[in-house]
Amino acid sequence: MATELSALVSQGNFQEVWQHLCSFLDLTVPEFMTIQERLLREQLQIVGRSQLGRIIMGDQIPDSVAAFRRQVHLTNHADYEPYLDEHNEDVLAEKPVAWAHTSGRSGAFKWAPYTARAFKNIGVGMLSATVLSNSHARGDVRIRPGDAFVYNIPARPYMSGHALYSLAELFDFNFVPSLDKTESMSFEERIAVSFKIALRTGIDTVGSISSVLMKVAEKFAQGASQGGLTTDTLHPAALGRLAGGFLRSKAQRRRMLPRDLWKIKGMLVGGTDADIYRARLQDYWGITPHEQYACTEAPGLMATNAWTRHGLYFLPDTCFYEFIPEEEWVRSRGDPLYVPTTVLLDEVKPGCRYEMVITNFFGGPFLRYRLHDLVACISLSDEKAGIGLPAVVVEGRAGDLIDLAGFTGLIDESVIWHAIEDAGIPYEDWLVRKEVLDSGDPGLHLYIELKEAAKDQQVIERVNQQLMGQNPGYRDLVNMLGYTPLRVTQFREGTFTRYVQMQRAAGADLSHYKPCHMNASDEICNAILAIGGPQS
Repeated sequence: MATELSALVSQGNFQEVWQHLCSFLDLTVPEFMTIQERLLREQLQIVGRSQLGRIIMGDQIPDSVAAFRRQVHLTNHADYEPYLDEHNEDVLAEKPVAWAHTSGRSGAFKWAPYTARAFKNIGVGMLSATVLSNSHARGDVRIRPGDAFVYNIPARPYMSGHALYSLAELFDFNFVPSLDKTESMSFEERIAVSFKIALRTGIDTVGSISSVLMKVAEKFAQGASQGGLTTDTLHPAALGRLAGGFLRSKAQRRRMLPRDLWKIKGMLVGGTDADIYRARLQDYWGITPHEQYACTEAPGLMATNAWTRHGLYFLPDTCFYEFIPEEEWVRSRGDPLYVPTTVLLDEVKPGCRYEMVITNFFGGPFLRYRLHDLVACISLSDEKAGIGLPAVVVEGRAGDLIDLAGFTGLIDESVIWHAIEDAGIPYEDWLVRKEVLDSGDPGLHLYIELKEAAKDQQVIERVNQQLMGQNPGYRDLVNMLGYTPLRVTQFREGTFTRYVQMQRAAGADLSHYKPCHMNASDEICNAILAIGGPQS
């Protein structure tokens, strides 16, 4: 049975569909903030009557946005963990219809409950993004009932899996593979099967982590058979598609690429490495990637590219947004007792970075919840496109957390430290940074001063093995994408001691004598390299 939105599209009522899904891009900032305030007031009345809501914000329900921000402290998952890890529904404001988890620190799961309204809103946000990923201008609705939607994202109980089921209730896509089969497959199997089926069905919209789409494209370019492209099992329609792709690539005297096989209308990508792969994805697939920013705890889509595909715009009805300015979260990192201040969307400034803080709508439990995500404001409006909202880009995780490729979870200092310790390689000190490798892939670069001589490859193999054992997401990354993301640079003996002496002589604060282990700045890294590295 056709859904309401599918029927509207079939009838050609494109303006009504656009108005329902994408009109948030027509809002002014004051209009955006009015929606935010209205939904926050509603949320506070709902959650304020729950046991967990009272634990977090007290017995008095704030009567304004200002009172809410003044009265309720910033929270982390530890504030909710005793209740959510046990799926204790008695403390919640509304009974959830689903539970989702994501990988937290050190690969441990973090659980989030979804109310019926939140579950529906996840699908609405995803459908909005799908419309925009297919569009070329304001009001341009190109999705159609029966469109082949190929997806390579984690299944339930991950939020992305729930999003597919919510989306299926809103619009009649032909999901590839079908939803009734996908959860019986591993992630790797789903990737192989989806593109094998797509050789018959075609692809209208594809949704995936950008690094996965890169690896799929590279396999096609190399003529590999890992995707199940064996001629003895292919449908005649698939053979015809392959033959056409082969001829197109030969005519241009190059290897066959995905764009030779499919004419895709929309490409939805996620992960913190979307910008790294953007140009190559467009070259491989023949379409500009459309970036999204979603979160399990939000839940769902918080921000998306418009048809311009430049910058992310927040959806006003996913959750209430606050932003911790960079100088504030840096100060709070150095002083755990310091309470950072926040600004709202109408106060962000171009060129500034912020840590995200969210409050759930629709009866969800998370209040003033720190995501540890960093976004940078790139503009306050786009006059050419007629969009009057601030645009942001996602720059990664705040503090000492590394998000390597969107599905590894947060790699923290403890995981790296234990991996180095358990590798059995005596060391003086170390630091690690997320960097783009020579191959163009995202990677971890370990800078280390050893106490005993060892070859770089020996260090890589031992530490990589430990990381795979300690972080399931990291192990999946290595296994699925087929490369080791760890690189090593060795410093000469005494490097870290000399750096501390240099900092002390320069009058640096005591807390800055030693470099932080995680994500040291270019300036610090270059200073240490100038002192003592790399080891030859």
